[in-house]
Amino acid sequence: MTRGAVVVAGGGVLWRGDPVDPRVALVHRPEYDDWSLPKGKAKPGEHVLVAALREVAEETGHLPRIGPHLAESRYQVRSGGRSARKIVSYWSMRAAGGDFVATREVDEMAWLSLRDARRALTTARDRDVLDVFARTPRDTAAIMLVRHAATSAPGGRARASRLNRSGRLQAGALVPILEGLGVSDLLSADVPSCVETLRPIASATGLAVHRDADLARDAFLGNERHVTERLRRSATESDGLVVCAQQPVLVGLLSALGRHGNLRSRRPAGIKKGGWWLVHHHDGVVQAVERFEPAA
Repeated sequence: MTRGAVVVAGGGVLWRGDPVDPRVALVHRPEYDDWSLPKGKAKPGEHVLVAALREVAEETGHLPRIGPHLAESRYQVRSGGRSARKIVSYWSMRAAGGDFVATREVDEMAWLSLRDARRALTTARDRDVLDVFARTPRDTAAIMLVRHAATSAPGGRARASRLNRSGRLQAGALVPILEGLGVSDLLSADVPSCVETLRPIASATGLAVHRDADLARDAFLGNERHVTERLRRSATESDGLVVCAQQPVLVGLLSALGRHGNLRSRRPAGIKKGGWWLVHHHDGVVQAVERFEPAA
C-alpha cells in the first residue's frame, strides 16, 4: 500500500522446532536472486499485522502464529516511478503446519539454524531483524485485550449503551485481525457494547462469546487480583484468548498481568474505543505487550 511517499509492508521471522534452538524460514526470490525473510506490501486498507501474517503464509506455505513484535526496517525504494520510503514491520511467528509450494515470486525456501540463516541472508537489515529475534522470547501465546468499540453514549454510560455506526465499523475491522491471530476463545464483560464488539468475529468463526460479569467495571474494581488470576489460568489453557471490556478494566488487567512478567511496572496508557493490546505470555507470565489504535 502506498501512502504518499510511504510503502507499508509486513513480514516475520517464521520458526519451528525447539524454541531454544529454532529453525527459521528464509525464502529465495528469483527476481532479486536474494535470500530474505518473508515479507510483502499491505493491501489498501489492510492492517499491517494482517499483511505480515498473510505475506508470510503466502511466501512459505506455512500457517504463522503471531509472537512478539521484533523491529521496523526502513529504507528507500522505487514505487510508481518515484522514490518512496518503505517501512516493514516484523513479528516473531511460530509455524503451525503447512507445506512450501514454489511460485514465480518465491522459488525456494530453507529452514536454517540462526547461525546459518544469518550467514545466508543477503541484506544487513534482514540480519538486524534476525538478531532481534535471537534475543526475543519465542515460545509465547497471545491474549488480545480489546476496548469496546464506539458507542452512542459517553464513557460513563457505556454500561448500557450500544455500538453506533462507527463502532460497528470498528468491530468489523477486528475480524481479519482476530482471524489472522487464530483466536479460539472470546470472553466479554457482560456489557452490551462489549458483547456487540465481539459479535462479528463470533459470526465469522462460529465461536461463542462467553460473558463474564466480573469483567464489568463496577464488579472488577476492588476485585482485580482475583479476576486477573482467573484470566491468567484461562490464558494458559487457550490457543488464543480475546477479552473485551471497558478501559478501566483493561488497564487494571494490564497492570496486574505486568507484575507477573517482564514489563515495567508503570500504569499502561489508555487507548481509544475499538483499540486493543496484544499481550504475549508464556504460561501466564507476560513477555511483551503491543498497543494498537483502532483501524476504523
